[in-house]
Amino acid sequence: MIEVNCFKQAFQLYQANQIALPVVQDIAYTLMSACDDIPPNVHSSTDINIDNLLWFSGQLSAEFSFNEYLGGNAYICESECDLTSIRAFDQDWADKHGDWPNVTDQPMVWDVCHTLDSGWVVFSYIWNNAGGNLYYVPSSLWKVGRVSEHLLINNG
Repeated sequence: MIEVNCFKQAFQLYQANQIALPVVQDIAYTLMSACDDIPPNVHSSTDINIDNLLWFSGQLSAEFSFNEYLGGNAYICESECDLTSIRAFDQDWADKHGDWPNVTDQPMVWDVCHTLDSGWVVFSYIWNNAGGNLYYVPSSLWKVGRVSEHLLINNG
């Protein structure tokens, strides 16, 4: 799993072809929205172009710690094992199994659960007032991650 701590790191990983464009666009839009620093031509993550990414990578907010500013980091899943890190709250499950369920255990309601495009989905569960981690899952892991079930519950 790739851990991303700030936008500048995400942009560098994108430039090195280690993360996909829809993922870096979503990370940029999330931080731009939180910082209220959105260019006038941007209304969603898909509106963000390479020029926007380059501009944003030079802003002070590009170096803000995601964990400190958004309450969690961004993670790009690369394997089936990574999916077990994507957890949400279900007290009954935790009482029975001794741990919170993950995306492979059962379909659940999330604070964030939507596709970025045909190749990526993002999950987040906000555990407290500080926020939570973002998890990006490529389509190659959707079956194991039960993505269609999660999307159905969350976007019905």
